Amino acid sequence: MVEPLRHVTVVDTTRFLAGPFCTQLLGDLGAEVIKIEPPGGSPNRGTTPAQNGVGSTFISRNRNKKSIVVNLKTEAGRQLMEDLVAEADVLVENFSLGVMERLGLGYDYLSTEVNPGLVYASIKAFGESGPAKDRKGVDPMMQAEAGLMSVTGEEDGDPVKVGVSIGDMGAGLYSAIAILTALNYRDQTGEGQKVETDLFGTITSFMEEHVTAYSISGENPAPVGTKQANAVPSELFETADGHVMVNASIPALWTRLVEDVLEEDHLLQYDSLERRQEHYDDIMAVLRPRFREHPTVEWQAVLDEHGIPNGALSQVSDVVAHPHARERGDVFDYADDTVGEVTMAGYPLHFSKSGTSVRSGPPSLGEHTDEVLSTHLGLDAETIAGLREDGVVA
Repeated sequence: MVEPLRHVTVVDTTRFLAGPFCTQLLGDLGAEVIKIEPPGGSPNRGTTPAQNGVGSTFISRNRNKKSIVVNLKTEAGRQLMEDLVAEADVLVENFSLGVMERLGLGYDYLSTEVNPGLVYASIKAFGESGPAKDRKGVDPMMQAEAGLMSVTGEEDGDPVKVGVSIGDMGAGLYSAIAILTALNYRDQTGEGQKVETDLFGTITSFMEEHVTAYSISGENPAPVGTKQANAVPSELFETADGHVMVNASIPALWTRLVEDVLEEDHLLQYDSLERRQEHYDDIMAVLRPRFREHPTVEWQAVLDEHGIPNGALSQVSDVVAHPHARERGDVFDYADDTVGEVTMAGYPLHFSKSGTSVRSGPPSLGEHTDEVLSTHLGLDAETIAGLREDGVVA
């Protein structure tokens, strides 16, 4: 199998989630990712739960990377970074605005003096322009400020955040898309460029239908629990032993549900979305007790038979064991001496002529310092030992 980015070298200075999520995707696609860590290591190394002393958050987003410890606050460390960038294709950073410039590693300098073909990717809380650009921000506060929390939760209940850091992960994915676009542009023109994205803009983009609906109605959307506000029925139903999510909101599916599956033909009178919205309570007075009559697996079998979209409410343990997730590589088992045996989430990318691969797990701190400095920069063992003795690398 040929990884499509096997010719690309990425210098990764990122930490936490958005940046590492982006660079891990590039690594899975075959890029050589050189992870620059500060003395003491990235913050996520110490999170819990941990295995073999490595935090689960670090394990989950740092495979296919080479770890090199460089003290960027030293002149020699900054020079090493510059030398690595000189022969790299991509640099990814998610420091606070202005940090890379203070280190002497900003885009203007690197693209002019070091590597004109560099694709420089920046991920920030609010981006690099606009009145909020200097504000700090992490995923939960962005879910609040970009409106996602206002539409998440139970109807008439308190706002809640999404159960994963969707802004971070989305920004990482957007950044990867931008990097691939910029690499394509460079292939055509020979020119590198800076690409940037941010958590606030990412979550705002995920609010797409709500933004447009508000512009039309002038009304702020509110949480509706598991329901879809513009689709009836489309929500989570309690079953005899659990829950199942069912969507039968379009006319053909509605007819199949009430006529073929439930045999409640009197509900056919609600033959339009508008009528089903208007008579929602009457419909649910029939559907909810009916779904409580049988176990989830039985409902899934009959709903699948009639082509009605549905999904069981799964715990993480269910997803890890899900045969479809296993077959498609959405989750997979991994083991090495550094992290032991763990299960990781994959990326849902499938190619007919190339593919993704897991060539290595998350690296131990500074595992590849000597390899990277010798292979990429041509430094000999004595020089590397001197840098280590001076506290420049580890």
